[in-house]
Amino acid sequence: MKPKTLPQLKKKALDLFSELTKLTAFCEGKLKCYTCDTPLQLHSSNCHLGHYLSRGAYPGLTFHPENVRIQCYRCNCHLHGATPEFRERLIKEIGLERVEKLEFDRHVQVKWSRSEYLNMIKVFTDKIKEINC
Repeated sequence: MKPKTLPQLKKKALDLFSELTKLTAFCEGKLKCYTCDTPLQLHSSNCHLGHYLSRGAYPGLTFHPENVRIQCYRCNCHLHGATPEFRERLIKEIGLERVEKLEFDRHVQVKWSRSEYLNMIKVFTDKIKEINC
């Protein structure tokens, strides 16, 4: 079997990170859009992993837990993350200092290696298996 490419490993890690984030929100009773409060269904096409600072523009924050929350399709795709609402709610949740730190760190460049992606995949898989709600 041919080894997976870096883009394939990144996709797998992101899929698992998304699943972990959604399951955690479900277990905490927070399965609603972070920016508009629309109730969401786990494993539905309307339940997205939203990034406050987009992973396209700021790839170094792709897997940062303070940069992601659950969003509906409309907020995540049509409203491009509903960034003003996302920021406002994030400040209420984690505080201005941590949001500003996230914003300060947005230009950090990362280039994950094969072993780092494989480690992320293992960590996320293990955490998903541990969830019991």
